[in-house]
Order: sequence, then C-alpha cells, then structure tokens
Amino acid sequence: MKEILKIGLDSVAPVPMHTDFNSAIFEGFEVDLMKEIAAQLNLELHYEISLWKHILEKLYKGQLDMICSAVTMTASRQRTLEFSTPYLQFRLCAVVNRGVSLWNLNSFDHKTIGIRIATEAEHYIMHKFPSHQVLHADRNDELYDLLLRGEIDVLIDDSPIAGGFLQKNPELQIGMFMPNTHSQYAIAMKKGETRLNLRINEVLKHLKENGVYHQIYKKWFNYIEL
Repeated sequence: MKEILKIGLDSVAPVPMHTDFNSAIFEGFEVDLMKEIAAQLNLELHYEISLWKHILEKLYKGQLDMICSAVTMTASRQRTLEFSTPYLQFRLCAVVNRGVSLWNLNSFDHKTIGIRIATEAEHYIMHKFPSHQVLHADRNDELYDLLLRGEIDVLIDDSPIAGGFLQKNPELQIGMFMPNTHSQYAIAMKKGETRLNLRINEVLKHLKENGVYHQIYKKWFNYIEL
C-alpha cells in the first residue's frame, strides 16, 4: 500500500517549475522530479494549493507533509524546517521592459520596484532599498502585468521563474542579476522528519548518478539562464 503525502504547491503557476495544477496538463521540473521520487519511494502524492504567503505556515502547523514548490533554503528556515539536499541553484534577478538598462544597484534609484509577498526577494529588497517605493503583490503574474503596463519600473524574481515568464513575454528582459544572491531550492519538510528526508536524499543522489536528473533539468532549463 502506498504512503500518502500532502504536497504544498504555490497557487501561482511559475513555469518551468510547474504549471497550474487545475490546467489540462500539470507539468514542470518539480512535477517530474516528484514523480521520480514518488515512484522510487512508493508514495501517492496529494497536492494542496495555497498562496505563497500561507504555504510555509501550513507546513509548520503540520497541515502539509512537504513543499516542493521553489522553496529557497535559508539559514532561518533551516531552524524550523527540515530540508532535502538542494535540487536547483539560482539567483535573484531584476526584470525590466526591453530596452531599459541596469548597471548596478544605483540604477534602482527613483524606480518603483515590484516584489512578491513573503519571498526571499522581498527580504532582499527591503534590506537593500528600505527607502525606495516598493509594490508588494500576492502573485507573480500580477507583477509581470504591472511591469508590462508601466505601473512599476522593475520587478525582482527568482531566475528560473523569471525565465519562464520571459519565454511568454518577449517584450521583457533580465536587466541584471542581483549581486550576492546565489541560492538553492530544496524540498521542505516538517521539523523532525529526518527519516523521510534521508529517503528523499538517497533518491535525489540516485537520480543524479543515473542521469535522470540531468534529463529532467535539460528538458525544462535548456533555454533559461540561472
């Protein structure tokens, strides 16, 4: 009998990480990765959809078993959650309309910056630009629409997610990668789930050794700069 796990999923579909769970085809890098893990460990996955600002709290409270939805592994989160070995490296980047130039952090002066609530991008911007005009939004797609309409000047996002939006919006571009923001995604679990974490890490190691991880990576990130 398969073990059932409740997997938290961001309600916004950040392709190529995953598409909309309620769309005709649910797919993406993390979807393929979790399918491989589930097959190896004889798991049945039940996805539960939440706004990002609520998803970590649900995991803390035990309403979810894990999250595999672009969770940045940070020192503060490691104190309250278990994390698998990282499965993707990325950076924060600044997305602008095509033709706009950014050279360094001084280029953000007098610009309205869009960021998503409860993300590491929000923490970064509030630390680096405490006096700048900042627009906070629940959803990434809201921010990209605001940028396209000229209602914000720049938005800060994770490079894999930005790459997915740029493929759909060629009028946008990455203006620059934010300095000193090399980060990692990992699967997050409730604190104390060391046995589950060990099992998942063994599968991740196996997938990298047998080439399956590389195949999944190439499928979804062949044209995206991380």
